[in-house]
Parts: sequence; structure tokens; C-alpha cells
Amino acid sequence: MARPETRARLAYERSHLASAARGVAIAAGLAALAVGLHRTSSITWLVAGVLGISLATLGWRGGSWRRGAIAGVLAGLPPLVVPSLVFALSTGEHCANCATAPSLACLASCLGSSLVVGALVGRHALRDRDPSRFALAAFATAAATGLLGCATTGLGGAIGVIAGLAAGGVTGWRGIKSLGYPDA
Repeated sequence: MARPETRARLAYERSHLASAARGVAIAAGLAALAVGLHRTSSITWLVAGVLGISLATLGWRGGSWRRGAIAGVLAGLPPLVVPSLVFALSTGEHCANCATAPSLACLASCLGSSLVVGALVGRHALRDRDPSRFALAAFATAAATGLLGCATTGLGGAIGVIAGLAAGGVTGWRGIKSLGYPDA
């Protein structure tokens, strides 16, 4: 019979390993989504690998690292999904059929949605116990998630998330309430 300290330590390690495995599963799901929505290349698989390693490592670390990584994935979803929606609604075609250069509407929608979500994540980072770790983890996973989309719009999304994180976190933006809306 193992000592209580040993059992507690094993449970602790198991939970961290399970969190790392969830990170790999999330990265695999996002890679599958990217393959379904966008043209893929060898860089897509490289980015998916980086995202999987990042989510596994940050999930295993736990705390602010894990919370920031999940927030970053959520912040990276708009650059991954929104350009496909805009392209489909504006042309009636699937984004994987677009020319190698994205349209201005795809770039603008990706950048705009990324700025908004990045600002929200930056604002949320301010409330975390360790804002710098949260923001670093969010930045890493948001950039990788956004880059799973086509390289040009994904890069625009990564830039948007970075700018949004800066606007939401560094400047101390306090959200809708700061604009005078008391019920927000």
C-alpha cells in the first residue's frame, strides 16, 4: 500500500499528463478543421506540430500557463474560421478553392476579428494570478492556431491577436463599462 503522499503525487502527475494529452487532442482537432477549411501545405503540418507541442507543454505546466493556452486557442479561432466564412458568403465557393492570394475582405475580417478577440484575452489576462504567463501562453497558442488557416490571413490574424493583446492587456482597457455602459 502506497503512502498517502505518494498517492497524492501520482494523482497530481496523472492530472498534468491528462491535461497535456488534451492539448494534443485539441491541436489534432484544430488541424483537422484547418484541413477542411483551407488549402494546406507542409507549413500547415509544421504549425500543427508546434501547436500540439505548445498545448501539451503548457497544459502539463498548469496554472496560468494552461489558462492562457486555452484562451489563446479561443483567440486564434477567428483567424482560422472567419476568412472561410467571409469567402464562402462573398463568392459561394469553398475557401480551399480560392486563389493563392486572399481577398481584401478575408484579410480585413481576419484582422478585425483577431483584434477584438485579442483585446478580450488581454483584458482577461489582467485578472489572472500571473498575467505575464497567461499572456505569453495565449500569444503562443493564438498565433499557432491562427496560422493554421491560410498563411496570409493567418499571419494577419496573428498580428491582430498580438495588437489586441497589447490593447487589452498592456493599456489596461477595462471593457464596455469604461465606455459608460453600467449593465455590461
